[in-house]
Amino acid sequence: MDKMLKMHFSDIEDLYDYQKNVLDSILEGNNSLAIIPTGGGKSLIYQLGAMMLEGTTIVISPLKALMQEQVDDLNSRGIEAIAINSDMDFQTQRKVLKDLGGKKPKLIYVSPERLNNYYFRSALSYMERKIPLVVIDEAHCISQWGFDFRPDYSKIKPFINFLEGIGHNPITLALTATLSSQPRKGIIQEFNIDKKNMLIEDNVIRDNLVLEFKKVEKDEAKIGEIREFIDSKDLKKVLVYTYSRPKCEELASQFDNSDFFHARLSPDGKLNVYKRFKNGDIRVLFATTAFGMGMNIPDIDGVIHYQIPESIEEYYQHVGRGGRDKEICPLCHCLFLWSDKNFDVKRQRIESRTLKEEELIEGFQWINPRNRKGFVKELNSEELWRNDGSKGTINLRLMVPVFEKYKLIEIVGEINGKPKSITFKNPTKLWNKVLSSLSGIRNSYTYAEKKTGIKIQEIINHLYEEEFKGNIDKIPAMEKLIMIKVNSDVIPEEVKEAILKESKEIEKHKISMLGMLKELCTEENKEKFIAERLGVPYQ
Repeated sequence: MDKMLKMHFSDIEDLYDYQKNVLDSILEGNNSLAIIPTGGGKSLIYQLGAMMLEGTTIVISPLKALMQEQVDDLNSRGIEAIAINSDMDFQTQRKVLKDLGGKKPKLIYVSPERLNNYYFRSALSYMERKIPLVVIDEAHCISQWGFDFRPDYSKIKPFINFLEGIGHNPITLALTATLSSQPRKGIIQEFNIDKKNMLIEDNVIRDNLVLEFKKVEKDEAKIGEIREFIDSKDLKKVLVYTYSRPKCEELASQFDNSDFFHARLSPDGKLNVYKRFKNGDIRVLFATTAFGMGMNIPDIDGVIHYQIPESIEEYYQHVGRGGRDKEICPLCHCLFLWSDKNFDVKRQRIESRTLKEEELIEGFQWINPRNRKGFVKELNSEELWRNDGSKGTINLRLMVPVFEKYKLIEIVGEINGKPKSITFKNPTKLWNKVLSSLSGIRNSYTYAEKKTGIKIQEIINHLYEEEFKGNIDKIPAMEKLIMIKVNSDVIPEEVKEAILKESKEIEKHKISMLGMLKELCTEENKEKFIAERLGVPYQ
């Protein structure tokens, strides 16, 4: 361990005891969960672990900018690492995945939406290297009980099962800065983690965060409060959280030396803002939660909540992005602006996200318009993104994982391009049979399956097999298709009741968490209160 540290991370004198303990656990072959404060060196644990284990470690991270930053840093240290995410254009992704068979990266960084991708899975199948470790960074995203649940994180366990099915037996390491008791229990159960292999660092509650809460009557008063707070504390680098993209842009226009950051920025736009803020060219950054997890900026000396989060857990994740390096930034001043109305509105939004019976029926009907078991819906991925619950649409992005969980549907294929738009260098017998079955405007995998009797899974698997043999010349970049097989003609009543009950329980839990956050606003010993609610030590 010390030899690897000296060889590749010579700028780091020694590991903390908790880093050594987590490393010991995974090197002994134990699935592990570690709760370590922001800035506490989580990344070094799995980077060093990857160097000490034979083969290629897969790191699942939700933050694309961080992936590339870490990859660049590792490569500069002589450690081969690559990142695969949706910010790469399709042809670049295609080249990187095809090259995996010949390359020997120690770490592959992927975003969670990549895990169910047939192309990625096929590339791993053809990669002749052991996969000893799967790292789940920002593990609080896994659980529906957590504050930042992302449906794509529900693909992690099936992905690990897939790896086991192709001959790997990876250890799982889950890492996060905050994780309250209920999602913690779920993660331990789902990933078969023994309680003795769960490490909670003693200093999750950090002593260099100065927490201040201020009640206002109206949101209009918050602008003045922010200006006064920044000036009175003489803050140099301030992160202001909102939950609205338009509000981000509106507020940034009212402050000097400021900018905004949200999910709708282009990849280059995000990277530009991130670098300018990191370098000190931006004093005040207004951001949604798209700016956050894993952002490696050591000297943020102010974190302000213009709009309120949903839980203490979420709040502490946010303020934890301040004062990451005590030597550079000994104190980070944090201001939480709130009103009774803010909490009322947040509660209403939580309630609005609870699945309703009519929404379930409409969503399932959209996927299965013929009410026929065995029907395969050939879905353009853009349709899935358009149906995200906004602008009155049904929230397919939320419902598809729920339908999968309850075995109502299954993803049976995923490919870029319809059959006629894919060209082989040397067409195979199977592919010729597929093409000859198509006629006129009939250009789909479902139609080919019907006419040839060849299952969609077999057609898709054949395409990837030929791709990795180098026999496919063209795959279109802009036409990603997902094949969804329906396993029930309608939603059975008992399944519907189970889904609605679970959704209601989640709503109840989130409202309870919101209530605790409101209690925190008036609590005298805020750090102790936070520690008790997160189930972590308080010193």
